[in-house]
Amino acid sequence: MAALGRIAIAAALAGCGDLHGLAPEPPTPLARIHVRTSGDIDAVRDPMSDPPRLRVALLWGQPWLTDPSCVPPYENADHEALARMACGDPLGFRMAGFMPTEDAALAPDGTATLDVHSLPPALFGDVFSQIAYGSVVVYDDRNGDGVMDIFGEILYGASLSSMTRPDTRVAFRHGGFDDRLAYYPRRGCEPPDPGYSLVSAGGFTLQQAVDAQVRGELPMQDPAQCRRDPIDREVVVALEPAEQFAAVGCFPFASQFFPATAGSGPRPDGDLSACTSIPDHGTGLGRGRYQLLTPLHFGTCQALQHLILRGCFTDPLCEQPEWDVAPPSWWPCPPEPPR
Repeated sequence: MAALGRIAIAAALAGCGDLHGLAPEPPTPLARIHVRTSGDIDAVRDPMSDPPRLRVALLWGQPWLTDPSCVPPYENADHEALARMACGDPLGFRMAGFMPTEDAALAPDGTATLDVHSLPPALFGDVFSQIAYGSVVVYDDRNGDGVMDIFGEILYGASLSSMTRPDTRVAFRHGGFDDRLAYYPRRGCEPPDPGYSLVSAGGFTLQQAVDAQVRGELPMQDPAQCRRDPIDREVVVALEPAEQFAAVGCFPFASQFFPATAGSGPRPDGDLSACTSIPDHGTGLGRGRYQLLTPLHFGTCQALQHLILRGCFTDPLCEQPEWDVAPPSWWPCPPEPPR
């Protein structure tokens, strides 16, 4: 009888057709970002490449700690030439994390909507005030997998690419706001609204940033170019040549030091290099000691390599060196002074 009962129930369910109301409801987004592109992609892309599969993504920013050897004043002509070739933009945007948190296809009319379902991967500040800034980017999904991969994609636009250019950034604020924070600083503008919002400003030059640092300050924005908007205002991203955005998807490369050993010198094909004194921030500990700067390349990402004869990976002036090597035959800088 029990078996007949189970058969009857199964037959009854089969006669009812598809079951409804059991599928999970899609999660409600924390925020929704409306994007529109301006410009003509055919005017800025390589005409010999395949037609692009344009998508938009939200990249949250990681603090970009500028290599001191990448900013003026430069010690010599070789140093200046190498910095201009290998440092990229010292005030450029750099992404946090390994993948964008939100991604969407760009419609034929040049619009897209990004549904934000997660908080930024990191907030910056203290226990009373935290902030995160994000850039809306337009990229060519070259392998067609529907997500922005770390390497191999081509970016054609970014709402925040450098602090030297006007930008509109996605902001997430929790608690108060400290305009002394050097995380993509917004000194001179009104604080972002709590939660998600859009904030815009006109940017500042590298020289203005250097001059402000000499005064112990952060560079000022022009208040007349500052703007605050709710998160649902449309973000317009201009399509531009990809060279403008080659470093936006790069991670910050911290200044680390490496031993000047046989295989670490400049390549024999004529790589630029420069001898400069080891920075000691006014302590005098670096007097008479030198580093050799050489370029590093990671796809479209660039950085400087610091080679020294004695020191530690994170501190060239450490009291207990991790290495102390004799100058190799190719070493072009003065030798280490006696300890």
